[in-house]
Amino acid sequence: MKIYRGKYIADLYKDILTDLLNNPEYISNPRDMEVKEILNCIIEVQEPNMNLYKNKIRGSKEKYIAAELLWYFSGTRNVDFIEKYAKMWTNLKNDKDEVNSAYGYLIFKEENKDKYTQYEWAITSLKKDKDSRQAFMHFNKPDHQYDDNKDQVCTLVALFHIREKKLHMTLNMRSNDIILGFMTDYVFFNILHQQAYLHLKEYYPELQIGTYTHTSHSMHLYARDYEKVEQMLKEPFEPYSTPLLNKSIINEDGLFKTTYFNIFHPVIKDKEIKFDRTGNSIIDWCLNNIKTK
Repeated sequence: MKIYRGKYIADLYKDILTDLLNNPEYISNPRDMEVKEILNCIIEVQEPNMNLYKNKIRGSKEKYIAAELLWYFSGTRNVDFIEKYAKMWTNLKNDKDEVNSAYGYLIFKEENKDKYTQYEWAITSLKKDKDSRQAFMHFNKPDHQYDDNKDQVCTLVALFHIREKKLHMTLNMRSNDIILGFMTDYVFFNILHQQAYLHLKEYYPELQIGTYTHTSHSMHLYARDYEKVEQMLKEPFEPYSTPLLNKSIINEDGLFKTTYFNIFHPVIKDKEIKFDRTGNSIIDWCLNNIKTK
């Protein structure tokens, strides 16, 4: 186990890369692919909204991040849109062109027996009781445990806590590819943190954004990326960010704010994408990035 605590995710990311490359806890071979690995890697980010990083060798992939944010917040499982930005989704999809790791679908669309979405359950729990310990959302579920599953969801559970007028977010993941997965996922979870903050601030006007804590039970670096990371570590890691979320993307029940987002439901298609400004800082940032880059 290793613990990383600091102000910005960019600095902590560099520290984790350094340890994985030069001082891993283990070298293992899942699916006959060598990885350097840290088990139970715990990360606390004190200013989580600084969610991107610049590096001359490999910085944040804004075009893909923008596409992934749009796709996740659309709430669809279909990969018609997102697979054009990353081939991995084509490899993971089933015969219905759907995947399990559609985080938006899992927390904004699926409902429990009382008709709560996972997101709505978390927000409602904190509306009822500011000090609640029940504001959690499940991602990986028993339905995902089947033989020959090509898409075993990496995220297990996310939690929100309000303590001393701050909204803290905690995420638990079974597995993280430090190069291809971790820093793109981080942006979605940060925007989700900001979205929950906007909803809860309506009930607790003095609320502020708190820390983000991330536990990865396997934080790993594939052998194919050793040389790339060695080159990355020779260059600075500069923190920067997406715009702060200025308007809700979704309603508290997880359904769309239709004036911003209905063009992406139920399946995102290129011909439906409009590049007119929406007034929502994140949606505009996403549309600008997938249009111009």
